[in-house]
Amino acid sequence: MVDRKTGERQIEAFLLDEMKAEIDELAHSEVDDYTKFVYARAREFYWTATRLLGLGRLHDGVWRKPSADKATTWRTALAGDIPPPATSGRLLVDMTATHRTIGRTGIQRVVREIARAMVESGAGIPVFMEDGRLFSHFTHENLPDEVTPGAGDKLLLLDAGWHLTAEYSRMIDRVAQAGGETIGCLYDLIPILYPSVVTQSAHLAFVEWFDLLVRKSDAIIGISKAVVDDFAAYARGRRLPCKPGLRLGWWPLGADFSALRGETPSPRAVEAAAGVQPLFLSVGTLEPRKGHAVALRAFDRWWKEGADVRYVIVGSKGWNVRSLERRIVGHAEFGRRLFWLQGASDADLRYLYERTRALVFPSIAEGFGLPLVEAAHFGARAIASDIPVFREVGGDWVSYFDPADSDALLARMKEALATPATPAQACDILSWRRSAEALARILREGDYPLRLDAAR
Repeated sequence: MVDRKTGERQIEAFLLDEMKAEIDELAHSEVDDYTKFVYARAREFYWTATRLLGLGRLHDGVWRKPSADKATTWRTALAGDIPPPATSGRLLVDMTATHRTIGRTGIQRVVREIARAMVESGAGIPVFMEDGRLFSHFTHENLPDEVTPGAGDKLLLLDAGWHLTAEYSRMIDRVAQAGGETIGCLYDLIPILYPSVVTQSAHLAFVEWFDLLVRKSDAIIGISKAVVDDFAAYARGRRLPCKPGLRLGWWPLGADFSALRGETPSPRAVEAAAGVQPLFLSVGTLEPRKGHAVALRAFDRWWKEGADVRYVIVGSKGWNVRSLERRIVGHAEFGRRLFWLQGASDADLRYLYERTRALVFPSIAEGFGLPLVEAAHFGARAIASDIPVFREVGGDWVSYFDPADSDALLARMKEALATPATPAQACDILSWRRSAEALARILREGDYPLRLDAAR
């Protein structure tokens, strides 16, 4: 395992190379320099003006801000035996951004799954904000319509509310005035630690949101210990204005696979896995921090050596990857031994996981690393960057390589090809219900392992 400083230097060098590739790609595009300059200044003005006017949702993804009447029509009706929630000391699980957003990002998937598990067990009430008030996201005869914060209530900021900071600030104050407390949730610190891998808009929004969590949270919980360690180190190093003795905790995410059985994979997935060539799989949005460029360099070298192997990428196109996208779709092996599936279904993922020689996970920054859990569930081995969160989630059964080192990755893939496939000794895979139970227990019992002034 590389030391922290060496790993950081490797990651910085990799990101600089990717940034240079993107700059070169822009320079080669058929747009004159003056147009590029005007376009860049126009985007900066648009980001600034819309945020000052409270219209950041127009470009930040939370775009279907409802009227008071429409807000209720987006609530989800529940059927069956839903237990009535507690009448005091309640856990209010915020899902405002997910309630307003049509998209299904990874965070929104977590929010939906945890929220449903919480309400079905009676552990919490999923809520959304509207005009300074809280309403139940789910409708059921045992659930209240409007939720008024009271003494002993805990407001869990589970959602990615980065673009709604002003609304959250007022709600946090209202909860505090009622005698309740607020628990902030961190999925990662990537927009702060690696600002070059996200858009300018996302970086600015996250910094504003992060500042709110730091100042006003009574406790902070992360999706992994690695995320909490990053936060504690960052907060101590910069003497952030947290509340004294800020409580810190973490819980593991879940994964349910039962719904996938019986579904048919798409022809694209079948084509990508066809033939006798060993298949290697990467799962994740195409964006700089995911390290697809590292993997592609390794496969280029392997193919040049004469290896007959397939590399399949599953994930939508993200940002700052125009150069990488051109390399993939214009590659001599594209459609032969190199495949990129966007919009893949869960059935596609199951089909590919069950046929892969190994998951290749070259990401240099993650909050959890769900593909490792998925690979373990399907019995696939995994090759991953040697970063703390992957060690935490994957344990000893994952084969690790130095971050951003394509030669080291190639060596691990050759090892995987040369040795018989054996079932992965999986990490503890939780269902979403068990994940929600673990989260609720920490919040209910106040069982936080660390305090910021004592964190190490």
